[in-house]
Amino acid sequence: MKKMIGNSMGEVGGINVVEHIITKNMWEFYIIDDPENVRPEGYVTALVMGHETEIGDVYLPEIEPYIISRTTQLDQVFPARGWSWVESN
Repeated sequence: MKKMIGNSMGEVGGINVVEHIITKNMWEFYIIDDPENVRPEGYVTALVMGHETEIGDVYLPEIEPYIISRTTQLDQVFPARGWSWVESN
């Protein structure tokens, strides 16, 4: 897990990213660890960089056929545009 703070979206406390996904259309999904948000099976909360950058629920089975990259190793992943990683001490 790696913490990311938003420079332009006003996310004061930041978000905890647990996975990064890229689909064939080059959209990026930063999967967020949000233990307080109970969702139906298959849904995750994500910051999505597509036509717009927004946070919302994503149904993973819908995008799985289009995934070209998927990793939980976030050290080599750039933060979302307008966001930055919080360096851990």
